[in-house]
Amino acid sequence: MMAVYLFALILGGGLLLLSLLGGEGGDVDVGDLELDGLGDAGDLGSEGGDASASKIFSLRSLIYAVFGFGATGALLTTLGLPRPVTLGGAIVTGLLAGAMVSATFGYLHRTESGTKLGDEALLGLTGRVVLPIERERPGAVVVIRGDRRLRLRALPHSSGEGEPAGWDRVLVVEVVDGVARVAPLEEDRLLDS
Repeated sequence: MMAVYLFALILGGGLLLLSLLGGEGGDVDVGDLELDGLGDAGDLGSEGGDASASKIFSLRSLIYAVFGFGATGALLTTLGLPRPVTLGGAIVTGLLAGAMVSATFGYLHRTESGTKLGDEALLGLTGRVVLPIERERPGAVVVIRGDRRLRLRALPHSSGEGEPAGWDRVLVVEVVDGVARVAPLEEDRLLDS
């Protein structure tokens, strides 16, 4: 049985190493292989952000499961534990490793954690003024993007009518040098369009 564990350890470890060395957008990123138009093999389940059981069987999860199975089996065999205990421990550890990786990447994908927002991702967001904005001195606004609340430095955009100190809700029109240029959000205008 040790040969099976070593094979799984080498196969899973090799694919894991290729995935890590491939980096973001790398040619050998086996965690994100495209398979015959199925899209991201890391997301072979149903579409959307749900945590369906089919997402556990992604290529990325399978690689971690094989590695966890092989590593645990080889370790427990080396420690001299009985064959049924070793096999059971290897199977449980492999399944847990695959499920944990699937859950972790699913969470990161749903919440967009770890992604760096570009200025263009902020355009069109609405928010509330939390520090009054003046014509020459930036204030602050809070916008919500996905599950994240972002606090942005803000100056009035040239299209904004009225005195910025009286604005409560605003729309991000552009971002210049990390400072949001905002205009007042008028409910009447939203209803008319």
